[in-house]
Amino acid sequence: MGEYSKIELALLEKFTEAIDTFIEVKSYSETDKDKMMFASCVNEEEKNDFTKSEIKKMQKKLAKCSPDIAGYLTCYINPSEIDLGGESIYDYRKRLVRNFLSGEINDVLDVLKLKFKTLKSIEEIYYSYWEEIIEDGEYGIDSKFMNHFIKYMALAERLNTFKSFLEYHNKENESEETNEIYDLLDTIRTKDHTDLQLYDIVKERTQLNKDALQYLYKDIEVYLFGEKDDFECKYSEEETKQAIEDLKAKGHTEDDLIMLGYITKGKAFDIETKDMTLDYIYINKEKIFFPLEFFPIYQLQGLINAELNKIKEKEELLNPHIKSTPKLKTDLSVPQLSLVFKMINDLKPKVFNTKSDAELFRFISANFQTKKSTEKGISTQKLRNEFNNPDFKAIEFWEKHLHTMLSELRKLK
Repeated sequence: MGEYSKIELALLEKFTEAIDTFIEVKSYSETDKDKMMFASCVNEEEKNDFTKSEIKKMQKKLAKCSPDIAGYLTCYINPSEIDLGGESIYDYRKRLVRNFLSGEINDVLDVLKLKFKTLKSIEEIYYSYWEEIIEDGEYGIDSKFMNHFIKYMALAERLNTFKSFLEYHNKENESEETNEIYDLLDTIRTKDHTDLQLYDIVKERTQLNKDALQYLYKDIEVYLFGEKDDFECKYSEEETKQAIEDLKAKGHTEDDLIMLGYITKGKAFDIETKDMTLDYIYINKEKIFFPLEFFPIYQLQGLINAELNKIKEKEELLNPHIKSTPKLKTDLSVPQLSLVFKMINDLKPKVFNTKSDAELFRFISANFQTKKSTEKGISTQKLRNEFNNPDFKAIEFWEKHLHTMLSELRKLK
């Protein structure tokens, strides 16, 4: 294919955004587990050893990628200043995705440009449509190879995050030089700021540019990861267990502690069985020992999210023809919501007349909104992960409520 037409460029951009979203969701799905594992290290040496060990594991996994995508991974893991060309890492990743797709979906574009005759017809399509095409392998898309690319790009993203953690701790331990952004965040933590002052800080640093806002948010996440870990190390395992016992002595049950966020129960990977069968309990030291320490930073994150939402609303105003039915808001978490649909979907004979699980995931994503749903809604990839690996806490939740529902059913007889 020679030079792209405006229609082809618009289609290529839609697929680029869809693939980039898949990568982002897949990489973020590991974040909480990484934080939990990192926080379980007892000292700086153990943290460094753990981080280096994880990096080696990811490097070995990356070595198994297809040769056809190795070049993209190399560029993403070790970009030079020339490669970045002044772009944020997010823009750079999208550029790599776009370059990858330009060599893989030309035949697909040839088909789709027969369907979409105008730019307006492309913009009027709901955003998850392009994700569905990739997931279902429609119009000749090689969904298996696309998933292979997404998997390894997400792994490269996770590797970059671990390298950032290692670099952060090395700088903290080996140099007195400070990071300007981290200095700013330290100041925000230790001094009282009004919302207007925090807004002025965000505006000065980002000019309220979407990419700059996202980049600042990522910097804050890395800062919080390292700083909270330093605080958690001040409290021994014995002190932490005693704090939990003190809460129980005040009348809190284990269910109360889970509901209030003091502890989290889940499953961990068992090396012997090679499955997620090990029980673990994660104790939230921040919630117990220093609940207000990072409150100003969370306020800052809230302001950034508010500005990103304003940008989203403006983008939607530019496409007034796109109408969507309001989603049903639920107090259920994504794991709880996905599990109840999974239980119904697994019934025999089948209850849902769907062609595939992907169709069910799209329905849930398009029609439900949880308290913690992102601005893009519930990710279909997140739902797929929860279907394959149900959350232990969600299992306990429905185990309790199904007994109640069964009791109510019996009363109706």
